[in-house]
Amino acid sequence: MSDFDSITVTRNEQKELVIHNPTSYPFIGKGLQGAVFKLSEDSCVKIFLKSEVAKQEKEAMLKGQGLPFMPKLFESGHNYIIMEYIYGPSLRDYLQEHGTITESITRQIVFMKREMKRLGFTNLDICVIRHIFVDKQQILKTVDHANAYKQKPIPVRLLNTLSELGLIDLFLQQVKDMDQELYSEWKNYMSMPNGAKMKAKRSK
Repeated sequence: MSDFDSITVTRNEQKELVIHNPTSYPFIGKGLQGAVFKLSEDSCVKIFLKSEVAKQEKEAMLKGQGLPFMPKLFESGHNYIIMEYIYGPSLRDYLQEHGTITESITRQIVFMKREMKRLGFTNLDICVIRHIFVDKQQILKTVDHANAYKQKPIPVRLLNTLSELGLIDLFLQQVKDMDQELYSEWKNYMSMPNGAKMKAKRSK
C-alpha cells in the first residue's frame, strides 16, 4: 500500500497547503498540518507537511487505541499515518440536522474529555467540533491529535460552537448531571463576558 508515496503536501509562499496527488485515491480533506486521502472502504491515509507532526499524531493515537472515540491506527511512516476511515457527518452537521443534543452524545463528550485527561493530553480543545464525527452506530470518533500536548484545558471551540447552535444550555445541564467538575469549569468559561472569553481564547 505504498503507492500513496507519490502524494506530496507542501506549503506555498502564501502559507496555503498545496497538494499533488497523481494517484486515484480520493481527496477527503485537509487541515493546517496535512491532507487526507481515502485508500479503501475502511482506511485512509493522512500525509503530513512535517515528519515530527506525523510522529506526534502517531504517538497520541497509540496512547488512545482501544478507546471508542479513537480511530484505529493501522500503519505509520515518516510523514504519514494510515487509520480507520470514519463514515458519518461531523458533529456540527449532525447537531444542526437534529436540532438538539442527546444525553448519549453529551455522555460521550464527557467520557472523551475524562479519558484525554487520564492519558495526559493537556489540550482538551484538541477535538474541535469539526474534528468529531458521528459514525453509523452513533459513536463519536475524533481525528487530528497532533497537538494533544498543547496547554488548552478548556474545549473553547466546542463550547462556542454549541453556543452558536443554541444548544449550550441543554448541553451544560446534561454535563452537570454527569461530571460536576467539568460542568463548573465549562460553566465558568461560558459565564465570562465576551471580551474576557476572547482574551482567554487567545491565551490558550
